[in-house]
Amino acid sequence: MGCVLLVGSMSSFYVSFFREHKELRVYSSPLDIIYATYQVIRKDLMAADRPHQTIGGDATIPSSDVDRELMILVVGETARSDHFSLNGYQRETNPLLQKRDVVSFSNVNSCGTSTAVSVPCMFSSKGRQNFKGNEFTSEDNLLDILKRSGVSILWRDNNSSSKGVADRVEYQDFTSSDSNPLCDTECRDEGMLADLDAFVESHPDGDILIVLHQMGSHGPAYNERVPDEFKRFAPVCESKQLDQCSEEQIINSYDNTILYTDYVLDKAISVLKKYDDQFETVFMYVGDHGESLGEKGVYLHGLPYFLAPDAQKTVPLIIWFGAQHHDLDIERLARMRDGAISHDYVFHTMLGIFEVESEVRDPSMDLEALAEKPDIK
Repeated sequence: MGCVLLVGSMSSFYVSFFREHKELRVYSSPLDIIYATYQVIRKDLMAADRPHQTIGGDATIPSSDVDRELMILVVGETARSDHFSLNGYQRETNPLLQKRDVVSFSNVNSCGTSTAVSVPCMFSSKGRQNFKGNEFTSEDNLLDILKRSGVSILWRDNNSSSKGVADRVEYQDFTSSDSNPLCDTECRDEGMLADLDAFVESHPDGDILIVLHQMGSHGPAYNERVPDEFKRFAPVCESKQLDQCSEEQIINSYDNTILYTDYVLDKAISVLKKYDDQFETVFMYVGDHGESLGEKGVYLHGLPYFLAPDAQKTVPLIIWFGAQHHDLDIERLARMRDGAISHDYVFHTMLGIFEVESEVRDPSMDLEALAEKPDIK
């Protein structure tokens, strides 16, 4: 509250300053320095010596679950739900996923407006209302619960780290050519799909979860996020200073990133389909936060949640179930696609997918459970 009051008292200064120096609005928020300082104090000092807390200590996968699960979860970056043609966007930004039997949820609220908040929050049992970033690293998250239940987990990252989520599971950095085979001007998200078969085949028993953390649509250099062959919407913005580009150029560049994401997600589903006869396969994609593209003079993301426009808080969530999920009514799930849900559903849905029984799982927030046929107990 002190930070908000301080900024409020200086609002006339900030309004004048950023009006005079419009280019800085693209890179900076008046809250950035104050908020960053607060985060350092809260995370590094307040969290010091905090004992690690076990969450979901009762979690177990029952012995009656004899079917193996194989899931790929893609954590997206800076994706706006309303720029997905799956959700009614007028441009065809999802031509490949449109051909898949996916369910795309169009009304999903994010935990936060930045990666540092949203990613750990969606893996926390606390939900957005109770999530506290300074407590996250000193307590179990979703991956810890799944690992303890016997799930083999791999996290591959082409972004700026897992934000503490993958601290206790196998982690691979794909931001350099040392590991990512598809790097040109930068390392591509598609590269994270390389050699996933080797990981699957090296775990002949039990369930498997693979998490891919995208670079996705991270701005302001949208044009750098995609290979040249995906720059179909033109003209594009070739500058990192968005004030130097037209609205059309910015949106074209951003939409190209969604088009490339569509390609990467489609290839991830193809990986899973190879294992349809061996596993109950599941694919999920969820964005971390949205993005402002110049509406009302606002760009990028990271505004305080209560001030942020819907463009920064409404994210895509797409789910696909493989052929072995005979107990699910996909059409029933699709009828829920426009209902209001949130990042809070990710934690409970994934516990349900791996059939983890625990007091921390809420079946009413488990999308797979909501899709079960009525005659299935």
